[in-house]
Amino acid sequence: MQKTLMIKLSVIGGLCLLFAIGLSLIQSLVYERQQYSDSVISEISSQHVNPQEVITPFIAVPTTITPACKAYDSEKCPKAYQTTTPQFAKSTKAEQSLAVNTDTYKRGIYHATSYQGQLNFKQQYTLINTKLPTASTETTTTTALAADATDNSYYERGERIDYDWQDARLIIPVSDLRGVSQLPTVKINGQVMTANYPATPKMSGLSYVEVVLPSDLAQKPKLQLAIELPLIGLSAIRTVPLGQHFSLTMTSDWHAPNFIGQALPAQKSMDNQGFKATWGNQYLTVANNQMISQCLTRPNTGCDIQANLAALGGQNDNGIDAMRQAEIALIEATDNAGSQVRQPVQLNGFGVSFAEPNDVYLQTERTMKYALLLIMVSFGTFFLFEVIKSLRIHPIQYLLVGSALLVFYVLLLPLAEQVAFWQAYVIAATACIGLIGWYTYYVLNSVKRAAIFTVILGGLYAGFYGILTTEDMNLLLGAIFCFVLLASVMYLTRKIDWYQVA
Repeated sequence: MQKTLMIKLSVIGGLCLLFAIGLSLIQSLVYERQQYSDSVISEISSQHVNPQEVITPFIAVPTTITPACKAYDSEKCPKAYQTTTPQFAKSTKAEQSLAVNTDTYKRGIYHATSYQGQLNFKQQYTLINTKLPTASTETTTTTALAADATDNSYYERGERIDYDWQDARLIIPVSDLRGVSQLPTVKINGQVMTANYPATPKMSGLSYVEVVLPSDLAQKPKLQLAIELPLIGLSAIRTVPLGQHFSLTMTSDWHAPNFIGQALPAQKSMDNQGFKATWGNQYLTVANNQMISQCLTRPNTGCDIQANLAALGGQNDNGIDAMRQAEIALIEATDNAGSQVRQPVQLNGFGVSFAEPNDVYLQTERTMKYALLLIMVSFGTFFLFEVIKSLRIHPIQYLLVGSALLVFYVLLLPLAEQVAFWQAYVIAATACIGLIGWYTYYVLNSVKRAAIFTVILGGLYAGFYGILTTEDMNLLLGAIFCFVLLASVMYLTRKIDWYQVA
């Protein structure tokens, strides 16, 4: 008798292992569908518009720097070089409102979350050295001279700096200009200025529009700027702060924002109508100022500011890169002819990813984590009926019931791609519970026993769905659920003499 029991338990264990392999195959199907969804969204992004990243506008001034060298080493004095000096706003207040629309870009059953809105920048500049220097003019700077110098004894800390304010530009960087449907409106000291695309970009890799500053800039060193920038993007938006006192306020009708980047909003409020968030991080702003200044003013180097796809840690639930993150690259010439060293540095920023609150692939994957437990409980219930009621259930019947439990996940995924997840869950669970309940009537030879098994199975599905909907406590509730199940089995079998079981 004991041998028969051991054989039965071995068969049940083998079936559980077989179904675990089946679950892994279904999970690979989930990953495949998710990757296909991601590829469709990436294709939409490449054909229409990308996630947007906006760097705070700044002024770029062409600059000529003449190093000051000791007289007795004048032969080793490097020649004057031309560079670009950034001028950052003394204060910036960016007010942004977005209208998020999920119906704009669709491919079959897949869609990408698009948004449109307007960024309003209010900035104040106090320019330095706006008067054109004479031949004898010298200014000092705390910046070290040529960074590739091998012997600093040949260099003084003083250097002559000539600013070409006649060719100064206001730079408005946007990562994907396809999302700028209209050129921004710019007011400088109340005067409306025209923004244009640069004929010859002066900053490698940076996508931007520019504004030619007034010719009488030397007589007006203080500037008040107001910029209205219409913007369209996909999936996420990120801001790179520059200046001295930067703050960003964003409002949207999207009710499930995912805050990304290196800083969370200082204040936020969310409800079913949308959200409002305010950012302000002085440290990130100063760090960005330093990196931009180093990139643009460093001698004997190339400067490359790009927005590259990068892993932010703020990706959306689909696994798609949530942002195009700005990256600075300092490109330095080395001693070897023609060789260069590229040193990328990522700028700090923050923003919002418009993640789907009900990602069907993530929820299906979470549901499958309890699949093996569901199968084990079902098989255990059958086994207890065998032991307590002296029934004989064939391994083929175990196999058919387990297959019906697996079909639930095969139904759940395609249904969830068509309708809401909870609707797909109810339809798939009802179909499988009904099929298994009908079949167990013939397996257990009793309406009462079949009803008990059906109620247990329905309770399991309902309990698992309740765990899925409480994202913050699903691990705790899952642990409690498992404990309750184990305690119930131990209570029901507490008086069974397993040595006497046939």
